[in-house]
Amino acid sequence: MNKKNNSNTVEKKSNSNRVVIGVVIVCTIISLVFLFLLFNIDSQSTLPLMDTPQIETISTISDPMESYIDDLSNTHTIKVQTTHYLDFYLTPDDVVRINQNLSFVDGVRIDLNESTKENLIPDILRTDNSVVIYPVFTSAAYNVPGFYTYFAGRCDESCVTDVTFENPEFQFTSSGASAQILYHAGYDFLTDVQVDRNPEILENYDTVILLHNEYVTQTQFDVISTHPNLIFLHPNALYALVTADYENNTITLIRGHDYPPENPVSNAFDYEIEKEFHKYEYDTKCEDWKFIEVENGFHLNCYPETVLGDGVLDILKKLPDL
Repeated sequence: MNKKNNSNTVEKKSNSNRVVIGVVIVCTIISLVFLFLLFNIDSQSTLPLMDTPQIETISTISDPMESYIDDLSNTHTIKVQTTHYLDFYLTPDDVVRINQNLSFVDGVRIDLNESTKENLIPDILRTDNSVVIYPVFTSAAYNVPGFYTYFAGRCDESCVTDVTFENPEFQFTSSGASAQILYHAGYDFLTDVQVDRNPEILENYDTVILLHNEYVTQTQFDVISTHPNLIFLHPNALYALVTADYENNTITLIRGHDYPPENPVSNAFDYEIEKEFHKYEYDTKCEDWKFIEVENGFHLNCYPETVLGDGVLDILKKLPDL
């Protein structure tokens, strides 16, 4: 009886030892796999290290346009006008300026009227795979002080060097009104930054719609100008050459707009389409507007940013037919 109990005890200990050994082996294998992954990750991997903080900048956020529009909602809070299809908002500071008979300077936030937008959107939105490129670099160029401070002779070349594009604005000069309407209508958007850093992205789109993309990099010009289906919604796009520094999020003017002074040139790329339609930049009334067919798309013959209300909507409603 004692022998049997001893035998059972030995067998139980033996089984217990095997379980312990098995657990140890499994834990060892898991540890080795973890160490292998930890010390043999390819240096080119896109996975971030656990202890590396990810800074969300203009060049890394997945949808910068959404961020820009949200920022407008936070700053332009006072509704000043409503049309059948559009609502217009200003900043509190601009409302004060208008009440003092001064011009507003912060731009306008535009939203679609909730009660009518479901009827408007099908009239504006193209059914093909289209994308609009928002001119972040052009917005930066028109900041003060900036490129135009230099062009006016009120600043040296520091105003065309390392100009930040961190906080683009929706102004007349950066097609702010058209951009907002197209965004709210449901168009896909990219920015200059996204196209410059990943030019192949435009291969995903059947149609590329340009706004006032006046200042672009060489990479942008090459990939945009050769796209098979372009719509130029504003004259003066693809006009001057800049370089972008993504460590500091700045641009520097290289050529174009009669720069550099020792070798002035207007269109940096000698781009025939821009040169043909350049004069229409100054037609802001758009009384006889039309889209004119060009080699690889269509070009509007006026600058539509001040034709708000039904006027600009009539122009945008033509987009699906092009």
